[in-house]
Amino acid sequence: MPPKPGPAMPPADYAILQEAAEWFAVLRADDADPADQQAWERWHDLSAGHRAAWRRVEAVSAEFHAVPGEAARQALDAAGPRQSDATRRSMVKGLLALCLASGLGGATLLRRDTRSWVASLNAGEKTAVGAIRQLALADGSQLWLNTATALDIDFSPGLRRIALHGGEIYIASARDSQQPARPLVVDTVHGRLRALGTRFSVQPQGDATLLAVYEGSVEVAPRDGGMARIVPAGQQVRFGDGFIGEPFPADPNGAAWIEYRLQPEQMRLDDFLVQLSRYRRGHLGCAPEVAHLRLVGSYPLADTDRILAALEATLPVKIHRLYDWWVTVEAQLPQSKQ
Repeated sequence: MPPKPGPAMPPADYAILQEAAEWFAVLRADDADPADQQAWERWHDLSAGHRAAWRRVEAVSAEFHAVPGEAARQALDAAGPRQSDATRRSMVKGLLALCLASGLGGATLLRRDTRSWVASLNAGEKTAVGAIRQLALADGSQLWLNTATALDIDFSPGLRRIALHGGEIYIASARDSQQPARPLVVDTVHGRLRALGTRFSVQPQGDATLLAVYEGSVEVAPRDGGMARIVPAGQQVRFGDGFIGEPFPADPNGAAWIEYRLQPEQMRLDDFLVQLSRYRRGHLGCAPEVAHLRLVGSYPLADTDRILAALEATLPVKIHRLYDWWVTVEAQLPQSKQ
């Protein structure tokens, strides 16, 4: 069983956490020397907070190195192309800081289901980060793949099957004119969904899968037991191994991505940035001081940097870029009076 996420770091400790991740990268670089070691020891012994942050880094490091070599290499490469040692060291620092800030090691995410990870690498249909695709299936159904999605399609004489390994899909199912009794199902690591003449989206999310039904209904059957349930239009549920959560209203704009846009309706800024971060590589964070700000509008996904610029132009925020792949939305400081 994978370890449970640790508690989130308090905002006041975030800077120390970043320092710890930075020291981790420095000490493991090829050019590290005794002076680096001595400087780290002084930093480490400075306070209990420093020591606690360092233990957190070491814990995530242990998780990351427990991943099979090829998976770990690909996870690291996801931060960007192969670069110089200095740039790569910065990528390691950013990756670790991101994992720690979220309270969950990247290795934990990879180890949740090794089979799905391997299947994603060899999937027949994929999208890259930021890409969206629409496919016409052999039965007349329409399938959309959201950003960073991997799946396989297997239509046999008795079953129309989509195996979703990761990412998110939206399906507008069609009646199978050739074999009316042949069901259309979506399998995730958490269970099977059976379409009942419908439009719906499916998104695996760590230890559960989110189903949102926009038209018709969908039958949910958890993988490891539990009674199946039919979810009607306008509802969404999370389900996992042996359980189905309570239904709650589906966001009517939740599938706006199939039209290449995000459409928040009084959405908190931090929640919006979580969604936007799926369409760009690297870290996209939100300072606690502006997390509560609300968004309304339509944001085309063709250029996420333009969306960030629009936020800066319409909200009291500024976009801080530590690196091209490490961006934080922060409070805009008031201008000093002359």
